[in-house]
Amino acid sequence: MGKTSIENTLSLVNAQLKSHNIEISLHGEDFMLHGLEGEFQQVILNIISNAKDAIVHNRKEYGKIDIILKNKKIIITDNGGGIPEEIIKRVFEPYFTTKEQGMGTGVGLYMSKIIIEQNMGGHLHASNTKEGAEFIIDFTQES
Repeated sequence: MGKTSIENTLSLVNAQLKSHNIEISLHGEDFMLHGLEGEFQQVILNIISNAKDAIVHNRKEYGKIDIILKNKKIIITDNGGGIPEEIIKRVFEPYFTTKEQGMGTGVGLYMSKIIIEQNMGGHLHASNTKEGAEFIIDFTQES
């Protein structure tokens, strides 16, 4: 499980991304991951879906999501404007959502963190870049 799992996940959302004029790219070297493929794919889908929502919400004419596999890390960046500094530390809390009322459950990133950190032995971090958000799934500490 690794790059192929990500490619399969992207094939599920490609049409939806294209309909919003969002380009997605996947680069880097493959590496083996341990865990349940369905859970891992859910994490990737969740992060990509949030990136798409941010790009659409901020009315970006040209959206982009880049996924880079490097040194046992998966780096997902977007140009959706980023996560407001006052809430970035809270995005992994259960039931915390930035979506309008009734639109988000607030369990997506929380469950993503649980899957990566408790089930797969990695770490999930969020930060901002100049253009948007960056999520790093880090498996370098994996035993």
